[in-house]
Parts: sequence; C-alpha cells; structure tokens
Amino acid sequence: MPADCAELVTDLAPQEAQLILEPYFLAMREIYVAEGSVDDCARTKLHVAPWVHDSPRHFAACDESGRTILCAPEMAELPEQVIIAIFGHELGHAVDFLYPGEWVLGADGEPARRRTREQTADDAQWERWLRAWQTRDDDVVELTADAIAHHVVGARIGYVGPCLLQCFDRGEARPVGLR
Repeated sequence: MPADCAELVTDLAPQEAQLILEPYFLAMREIYVAEGSVDDCARTKLHVAPWVHDSPRHFAACDESGRTILCAPEMAELPEQVIIAIFGHELGHAVDFLYPGEWVLGADGEPARRRTREQTADDAQWERWLRAWQTRDDDVVELTADAIAHHVVGARIGYVGPCLLQCFDRGEARPVGLR
C-alpha cells in the first residue's frame, strides 16, 4: 500500500451511506445491463458494511458469487468520479464471477469473451479454460475487472491519488501487487 495513503473516516451510518452511494451503483449497474451480454449482473445488489474499510485504500469488494457488492460507509466521502470508477471495477468483478471462465485478458490487456459452456462443443477445452480461470493470480483477477469495466463503459480505469484509487480515463495503470 502506498505509504502516504491516509485513513478516511466518516460520521455516516451505513444506512445514510447507502442512500448516497446507491444511485451511483444503480447507474453503473444499468450501464452494464444495457451492454447486453452481461445482463446477469442486473440482480447484483449493493450492501454497505463498516467492516469493508479494513485498510486505508479498501472501500469496496464483490463477493465471489457476483451477486453482492459490498462497500464501506467511508466510500461516500470519496470524489464522485472515484465512486463511479470503483463501482465500475467491482461490477467488472461481478461479471467475471457471474460468467466463470468466459472472460480472459488478451495479450494487449483487453478482455476477450470466450464461448459459454453451452456454446463450447469440446468439454475438455471448456474444463481447461475453467481451470485456468480458477487458478489466476490476484493481479490477473484485478486487471480482468478493470478490463471488463473498460469494455462495458468504454473508458479505461486508472489509479489516482495517494491511495491509488480507481478513476475513469485518468491516472496510471494498476501497479502489480496493489491490494
């Protein structure tokens, strides 16, 4: 974690933060649903929980089912463009989890979508793809979420500020090992 990343605090209760954050989440989720090929994320929900902010730069997460995005009340104190990009990134995780084995990073860092299991005639090929997806390292998982967000939104996620938080079309590429 960057050494100069300061702890952000809020006086907002989880319910108050939910009222502030949910419109951003719903708007970003609608962009994903409108994309057309990832509409399973229409059922992904937002839940605000204080325990999510377990480090100065950690404000949100997606559960491995892709059905719940969790965020900390402190996220409501972030700039709007960062909130939007964090939700874009977390919905990228949701899509990755909702469609296991279907999304892969190309050599150029762009996401490519493989055929679904139903579309793949070769079961052995599908099983190889799924095993490769299940054994990705953390950096590939994070880069895939960013790449899916770029694919859906049409804007790249960069990392800005002392805490290296997500932002669309600004900032640096995600550093290796950033958690």
